[in-house]
Amino acid sequence: MRMKFALDETLDELWQLSTHLVWQMRLDQQRAFEGLGVSPMQAFALMCISEGIDQPSGLAFVMDASPPGISQLLAGLEERGLVHRQLDASDKRKVRILLTEAGKDFLVRMRKNWREVSRERFARLSPKEITMLTQSYRKLTEPAPDRDTLPPERVVEP
Repeated sequence: MRMKFALDETLDELWQLSTHLVWQMRLDQQRAFEGLGVSPMQAFALMCISEGIDQPSGLAFVMDASPPGISQLLAGLEERGLVHRQLDASDKRKVRILLTEAGKDFLVRMRKNWREVSRERFARLSPKEITMLTQSYRKLTEPAPDRDTLPPERVVEP
């Protein structure tokens, strides 16, 4: 019989809360972007491209999508004039994805819409809580450290 530790209970609660929050934020994204005619996936792709992910393979990796799925997503964004693909100058086998000027303007509108929708949710938090949440998000989205490099007190065994 396995003992249940306090950490397990906390992780169970975090799983439940995270699942609900992710779903609610996905609905927020749909509300924010529906008037612009983009899906949350297209919006995420535009954000990734604006942050420097400029190859379809990198985008597929980050978005956990298949290369054909990314190609189709990019074709839709390209049709709308938001991105364009060009051959890499140093390696003609590679394609780079770049935001067009219209894509950059569109990203500004996306951010504005997101702020309006998310302001409702985050207005419940104090400035101190928002700072702490932002720091926690940054920590949780950075690459995980190698378990071998963690001090023993930070390694959590099941």
